[in-house]
Amino acid sequence: MPPPGTGRTVVLMHAVDRFRHSWVFDGLLAITISVAMVAITTQITPGEADRRPDLLCYLLVAAAGATIALWRRAPIVGLAIVTVLLWVYSAREYAGGPVYLTFFILVFAVAVANERRRSLVISVVALGVLLTSHLIVFGGEGVWPLLSIGWTAAAWLGGNGVRTRRAYLAGLEERARYLEETREEEARRRVADERLRIARDLHDVIAHSIASINVQAGSAIHVMDRRPEQARESLLAIKAASGEALAELRSTIGIMRGGDGEDGDAPRTPTPSVARLDPLLAMAARAGLPVDVGVRGEPRPLPSSVDVAGYRIVQESLTNVVRHAHAHAATVTIEYESTSVEIEVLDDGRNGAEAGVAGHGIAGMRERAEAVGGHVEAGPRFSGGFRVWARLPTEVGAR
Repeated sequence: MPPPGTGRTVVLMHAVDRFRHSWVFDGLLAITISVAMVAITTQITPGEADRRPDLLCYLLVAAAGATIALWRRAPIVGLAIVTVLLWVYSAREYAGGPVYLTFFILVFAVAVANERRRSLVISVVALGVLLTSHLIVFGGEGVWPLLSIGWTAAAWLGGNGVRTRRAYLAGLEERARYLEETREEEARRRVADERLRIARDLHDVIAHSIASINVQAGSAIHVMDRRPEQARESLLAIKAASGEALAELRSTIGIMRGGDGEDGDAPRTPTPSVARLDPLLAMAARAGLPVDVGVRGEPRPLPSSVDVAGYRIVQESLTNVVRHAHAHAATVTIEYESTSVEIEVLDDGRNGAEAGVAGHGIAGMRERAEAVGGHVEAGPRFSGGFRVWARLPTEVGAR
């Protein structure tokens, strides 16, 4: 809870900031400077060669001070006006005084508000115009030209430094804003990717289990009257398949919840891995599809995302075989290479083309492979059946 009065303090600070950037503030500042310079000029004792202050002198001083009101919104116009006023002041041979400070203030303002080259050209031109009056009257004698050049250079360098720093800070703010927007977009993208991944997992789990249950239920209905024992085995297989599906669903939903809920003590299923295909093989066997597994190369742990993708590709392939291919057997081959793992699933089914186009299985497998930088090829075999082949990189940057 903010301290008492914090809200009023913030409102007051905003009001003060708005006032500082208003025409009223600039006008009051200009009037104050004009009055101060006129008062100081009245106290200046003119030299032997100087003209005594008169009404025109005080009008020129007051007008030069008034141009300060333009320092923020129209500094170039203000510098042009004050240059003309000071040219007349110098040509009239009035004694030097604080009035010349208005020129350097506006040179500073021009350097703050304009690009480097533009402000430098404007400042040099204004100084050149101002110095012509001194050259006409005094013929270039005295130190005033050198002093005016030095003070003008200092004012321009100071203003240019302020402009550069403001541009730097604005760049930092823009970069911070861009990074914040990018971070939000990245967070939204990750949420969308995670939802898609969970949807794919649920599709794989449900599709595989329902396919096995469907086959077993059809078998049980077919033999229920003639061979009740075989029907009983099919029902037990249905029970086992549904139990495994529920366990995987419970695990997936638990991850979505982000922690233990009411069923927090429920056992979690192991992370899917191509090194643990036994649940898929057992489910396929219960559906009447024997699967032979072969491993080539030296088995090794795979990155989690690659391991899960490989497992799901095998799961979806066997699901398609069970549901559509009417195959007698299938073969799964896993080959470990130096920078990748290759997975091949073959079957001897009669409806290979139908297995390839049914549902969204093939598209889902391709999306899974592409998500980890791999690719999938799937299609009917020339000798009959269907073939799914996937290559998944196991190292960052491998393709």
